[in-house]
Amino acid sequence: MNASFLLHQNRTSLYRHKLRFEPGQPHAVDVITQYRDEIYARMPHAAQGALNEFIRNLFGDDDLVRAYLHPVTTPVGQPATMPLDLCERAANQARRYPGLLHRHERELAAVAAFVQSCGYYWCAYQQALGRPAFQNAETMRSYRSRIASAHKAFLEEPLRQLRRCHADLGSTLAQVLGMDQDDAADPQQVARIQAALGSVMMQMP
Repeated sequence: MNASFLLHQNRTSLYRHKLRFEPGQPHAVDVITQYRDEIYARMPHAAQGALNEFIRNLFGDDDLVRAYLHPVTTPVGQPATMPLDLCERAANQARRYPGLLHRHERELAAVAAFVQSCGYYWCAYQQALGRPAFQNAETMRSYRSRIASAHKAFLEEPLRQLRRCHADLGSTLAQVLGMDQDDAADPQQVARIQAALGSVMMQMP
C-alpha cells in the first residue's frame, strides 16, 4: 500500500466528516472555501490560462464543489470514492493518450475529462441529500435527462466566457463536451480529444 493511496484514504475520511456541515450552518463557508481550494490544487493546470479560468468559473457553484467532494458508490466490494479523485485520475489518463498530437490537445483532453461528469456528480449529490425531486422512482431515461440538463446548465456560461477570451479553445472544448456543433472547431482535432476521453476508465452513470 503506497503513500499516495494512504493520502487519498485520509482525504476521503476527512471530507466525509466535513460534509456533515450543511449550507447555512456555522463554518459552512469555511468548509466550502477548503473544498474549492482542494479542487483548484488538483485540477489539471494548463499553460493556456483561459482553460484554468474556465475550471475556476465552473466551480464557482457551491453545490458543484460539494458534489465533487461527496463520495459516490463504486462496484460492490469497493469503498466509496470521491468524484475529485476519479476526475483527477481521468484527467491524468486523458492527457497521456498517445493519439493526441499537440500540447493544447492534451490540455483540452485533461480539462474535458475533469469536468465531463459534472452533471452526473451533481445529480448524485442531490439524491444523496434526499432532495424531493431526486427521491421519486425514476426511469433511467428520466434520470439521464436530469444529468444532461445539469451538464448543460453548469457548462454553458463558463464555456461562453472561455469563447469570449479564446474563441478556438472555447469552440473546441464545447464540441468535445457535446455542448455545440461549431463549424469553427477542427473535426479531426475534436475526434482525437474525444477518443482520449473514451479511453479513460472512470465511474459513469
